Amino acid sequence: MISLGRGLGDDGRSVVSLRPEELRATAVATTGLDDFGDTWWVEPFQRLCTSLDTEARLHLPGRLRARGELQLVLQNRLRVVDLWRKEPAVLRQLVRAPMVVTGLGRSGTTLLHELLACDPDNRPPLLWELLHTVPYEEPSGDLCDDEIKLMDEMVPAFTAMHENGGRLPTECIFAFAHQFSSDIFTGLYNVSEYTIWRSGQDQAPIYDWHKRHLQTLQWVSERPTPWWVVKAPSHLSALPLLFATYPDARVVITHRDPLRVIGSLADLMATLHYMHSDHVDHGVLVAFMAMGLELQMDQVAAERDAGAVPNDQIADVIYQDLVADPEGVIERLYTSWGLPVTDAFRAAIKSYLRARHTGRASAHDYSFADTGLDLATHRALLAPYQERFGVPSEV
Repeated sequence: MISLGRGLGDDGRSVVSLRPEELRATAVATTGLDDFGDTWWVEPFQRLCTSLDTEARLHLPGRLRARGELQLVLQNRLRVVDLWRKEPAVLRQLVRAPMVVTGLGRSGTTLLHELLACDPDNRPPLLWELLHTVPYEEPSGDLCDDEIKLMDEMVPAFTAMHENGGRLPTECIFAFAHQFSSDIFTGLYNVSEYTIWRSGQDQAPIYDWHKRHLQTLQWVSERPTPWWVVKAPSHLSALPLLFATYPDARVVITHRDPLRVIGSLADLMATLHYMHSDHVDHGVLVAFMAMGLELQMDQVAAERDAGAVPNDQIADVIYQDLVADPEGVIERLYTSWGLPVTDAFRAAIKSYLRARHTGRASAHDYSFADTGLDLATHRALLAPYQERFGVPSEV
């Protein structure tokens, strides 16, 4: 397929359009709807499409994937906005005291999210729910599973890096994607100009959408939702916005040695980029990861120390403690929240831990040495963060 794109002389640009006006027109024609709701999303969408065309260096399969990925979000947005118009009661749903898991990528956020999701009273958003929200039909999980199988077939190593599935709890980046300002796009494509631009924008509208998306899922599924449990490392960069949207949120931040995390994150991003382009610069990704993680943790510490966020609503979990004693970590969190750990919850945790990662072909193999970074230099930069939160070094 890649060779076919090269044979066309333009890697498939002539046959797979990523022009924003054409994508919008196709979404309208496919759904029969034309109201996209608020207009905030338009500029990030246009900038993303421009970056995909001018700097992502997509090969033909990558262009096909990108078009499908954008089209899916546009169509779901149209259907969700149409539901809001028809059923105003959707946006009167109460979302109370959500549990929010965040932290550096590869620091145990997925493990903690899925452990919390074992509580029958907790509800995590599933991947198929965020991408096929309306109409709400459980077989939609099969569509997401098929899309993920294609990713695994393109790059088999991806399965060992991150477990995905249409019916598995997923990250909030898929909700944010509906405003086209989301880390999902930075993760999938080399779109640095888009990424730099959005880092300077007020992201309040993506949190507004996030809340409305949870309200929509509560309404369309007609399932009782005592507590939402959501997760995304990207929340770490927007804690004030998160609390402005959910003043009663219960936030858990996982902590791990960033120099252990960098190698894994860079490998993951390189793999995702490779699914869309055969021009992947691992060294640039490593440098981007190192700078971003160091600045991010300094920012989080400063916000908490300055009282910019309600520190009494934030719990800290060290990765090694989570891995060594997951049940104990859950017990301590629930005690701090004044919630009971029921027998059904304990049994579900034990069952989950026994089954976790069953079927994975291999473990993700990565090393700090592969990053090419100078250990002493970067360890010194991270010393304030590690001391502030008691994070042990792993390399």
